[in-house]
Amino acid sequence: MEQQQGGLSMLQAVVAIVLIVVFAAVLVVLGFLRDDEHWDRLVYLLGGLEAIVFAGVGALFGSSIQRAGTAAARQDAAEAKEEAKSERERAQGLQEAATNGANLAAAVQIAAAGEPDARRGARPEAAAQPSDGRLGDLAAYAQRLFPGV
Repeated sequence: MEQQQGGLSMLQAVVAIVLIVVFAAVLVVLGFLRDDEHWDRLVYLLGGLEAIVFAGVGALFGSSIQRAGTAAARQDAAEAKEEAKSERERAQGLQEAATNGANLAAAVQIAAAGEPDARRGARPEAAAQPSDGRLGDLAAYAQRLFPGV
Protein backbone atom coordinates (compact mmCIF):
# COMPACT_ATOMS: atom_id res chain seq x y z
CA MET A 1 0.00 0.00 0.00
CA GLU A 2 1.12 3.54 -0.70
CA GLN A 3 2.12 5.67 2.31
CA GLN A 4 0.64 9.16 2.44
CA GLN A 5 3.11 11.86 3.41
CA GLY A 6 2.60 12.63 7.11
CA GLY A 7 -0.53 10.44 7.35
CA LEU A 8 -1.77 6.88 7.47
CA SER A 9 -1.40 4.34 4.69
CA MET A 10 -4.55 3.15 2.98
CA LEU A 11 -4.35 -0.17 4.86
CA GLN A 12 -4.08 1.58 8.23
CA ALA A 13 -7.05 3.81 7.43
CA VAL A 14 -9.15 0.79 6.39
CA VAL A 15 -8.21 -1.07 9.58
CA ALA A 16 -9.18 1.94 11.70
CA ILE A 17 -12.54 2.25 9.95
CA VAL A 18 -13.20 -1.50 10.29
CA LEU A 19 -12.40 -1.29 14.01
CA ILE A 20 -14.95 1.50 14.41
CA VAL A 21 -17.61 -0.53 12.62
CA VAL A 22 -16.81 -3.64 14.70
CA PHE A 23 -16.97 -1.57 17.89
CA ALA A 24 -20.41 -0.22 16.92
CA ALA A 25 -21.57 -3.77 16.18
CA VAL A 26 -20.27 -5.02 19.53
CA LEU A 27 -22.15 -2.23 21.31
CA VAL A 28 -25.38 -3.29 19.57
CA VAL A 29 -24.76 -6.95 20.49
CA LEU A 30 -24.07 -5.99 24.12
CA GLY A 31 -27.32 -4.08 24.12
CA PHE A 32 -29.18 -7.27 23.28
CA LEU A 33 -27.17 -9.32 25.82
CA ARG A 34 -27.69 -6.99 28.78
CA ASP A 35 -29.71 -9.64 30.62
CA ASP A 36 -26.95 -12.24 30.18
CA GLU A 37 -25.45 -13.76 33.34
CA HIS A 38 -21.90 -13.13 32.02
CA TRP A 39 -22.53 -9.43 31.36
CA ASP A 40 -19.61 -8.34 33.57
CA ARG A 41 -17.16 -10.44 31.52
CA LEU A 42 -18.52 -9.05 28.26
CA VAL A 43 -18.11 -5.48 29.53
CA TYR A 44 -14.55 -6.33 30.58
CA LEU A 45 -13.79 -7.52 27.03
CA LEU A 46 -15.45 -4.39 25.68
CA GLY A 47 -12.90 -2.28 27.62
CA GLY A 48 -9.98 -3.89 25.75
CA LEU A 49 -11.70 -3.49 22.39
CA GLU A 50 -12.54 0.09 23.30
CA ALA A 51 -8.85 0.91 23.91
CA ILE A 52 -7.87 -0.50 20.52
CA VAL A 53 -10.69 1.33 18.72
CA PHE A 54 -9.88 4.66 20.39
CA ALA A 55 -6.22 4.28 19.37
CA GLY A 56 -7.35 3.70 15.78
CA VAL A 57 -9.69 6.68 15.82
CA GLY A 58 -6.97 8.85 17.33
CA ALA A 59 -4.56 7.82 14.58
CA LEU A 60 -7.17 8.36 11.89
CA PHE A 61 -8.28 11.83 12.98
CA GLY A 62 -4.99 12.90 14.50
CA SER A 63 -3.05 12.37 11.29
CA SER A 64 -5.47 14.50 9.24
CA ILE A 65 -5.37 17.31 11.81
CA GLN A 66 -1.58 17.12 12.10
CA ARG A 67 -1.19 17.16 8.31
CA ALA A 68 -2.69 20.66 8.08
CA GLY A 69 -0.38 21.97 10.80
CA THR A 70 2.64 20.36 9.19
CA ALA A 71 1.84 21.86 5.79
CA ALA A 72 1.53 25.33 7.32
CA ALA A 73 4.82 24.91 9.18
CA ARG A 74 6.59 23.80 6.00
CA GLN A 75 5.26 26.81 4.12
CA ASP A 76 6.40 29.15 6.91
CA ALA A 77 9.85 27.56 6.88
CA ALA A 78 10.13 27.96 3.10
CA GLU A 79 9.13 31.63 3.34
CA ALA A 80 11.66 32.19 6.14
CA LYS A 81 14.42 30.59 4.03
CA GLU A 82 13.57 32.84 1.08
CA GLU A 83 13.56 35.92 3.30
CA ALA A 84 16.88 34.94 4.87
CA LYS A 85 18.39 34.39 1.41
CA SER A 86 17.26 37.81 0.16
CA GLU A 87 18.50 39.52 3.35
CA ARG A 88 21.86 37.75 3.03
CA GLU A 89 22.17 38.96 -0.58
CA ARG A 90 21.19 42.46 0.51
CA ALA A 91 23.79 42.44 3.29
CA GLN A 92 26.46 41.27 0.84
CA GLY A 93 25.54 44.11 -1.51
CA LEU A 94 25.72 46.65 1.30
CA GLN A 95 29.08 45.26 2.41
CA GLU A 96 30.40 45.57 -1.14
CA ALA A 97 29.07 49.14 -1.38
CA ALA A 98 30.75 50.05 1.91
CA THR A 99 34.05 48.58 0.73
CA ASN A 100 33.77 50.46 -2.58
CA GLY A 101 33.01 53.68 -0.70
CA ALA A 102 36.01 53.25 1.57
CA ASN A 103 38.23 52.55 -1.44
CA LEU A 104 36.91 55.65 -3.21
CA ALA A 105 37.51 57.76 -0.10
CA ALA A 106 41.08 56.51 0.12
CA ALA A 107 41.66 57.23 -3.58
CA VAL A 108 40.29 60.79 -3.24
CA GLN A 109 42.46 61.46 -0.21
CA ILE A 110 45.55 60.12 -1.97
CA ALA A 111 44.82 62.23 -5.05
CA ALA A 112 44.19 65.32 -2.94
CA ALA A 113 47.43 64.82 -1.03
CA GLY A 114 49.37 64.70 -4.30
CA GLU A 115 47.83 67.86 -5.78
CA PRO A 116 50.51 70.21 -7.12
CA ASP A 117 49.23 73.22 -5.22
CA ALA A 118 49.49 71.48 -1.85
CA ARG A 119 51.08 73.69 0.77
CA ARG A 120 54.74 72.83 1.02
CA GLY A 121 56.94 73.96 3.81
CA ALA A 122 54.02 74.54 6.12
CA ARG A 123 53.65 73.02 9.54
CA PRO A 124 53.16 69.21 9.40
CA GLU A 125 49.49 69.49 10.41
CA ALA A 126 48.76 72.02 7.69
CA ALA A 127 50.76 70.13 5.05
CA ALA A 128 48.76 66.96 5.76
CA GLN A 129 45.51 68.78 5.04
CA PRO A 130 44.31 68.76 1.44
CA SER A 131 44.29 71.93 -0.65
CA ASP A 132 41.28 74.16 -0.98
CA GLY A 133 40.34 72.93 -4.49
CA ARG A 134 37.41 70.69 -5.45
CA LEU A 135 39.50 67.60 -4.86
CA GLY A 136 40.35 68.95 -1.43
CA ASP A 137 36.66 69.34 -0.64
CA LEU A 138 36.05 65.76 -1.71
CA ALA A 139 38.94 64.58 0.42
CA ALA A 140 37.58 66.43 3.46
CA TYR A 141 34.14 64.90 2.86
CA ALA A 142 35.68 61.44 2.46
CA GLN A 143 37.60 61.94 5.70
CA ARG A 144 34.37 62.81 7.49
CA LEU A 145 32.54 59.76 6.10
CA PHE A 146 35.41 57.33 6.58
CA PRO A 147 37.58 58.63 9.42
CA GLY A 148 39.72 55.49 9.57
CA VAL A 149 40.77 55.61 5.92
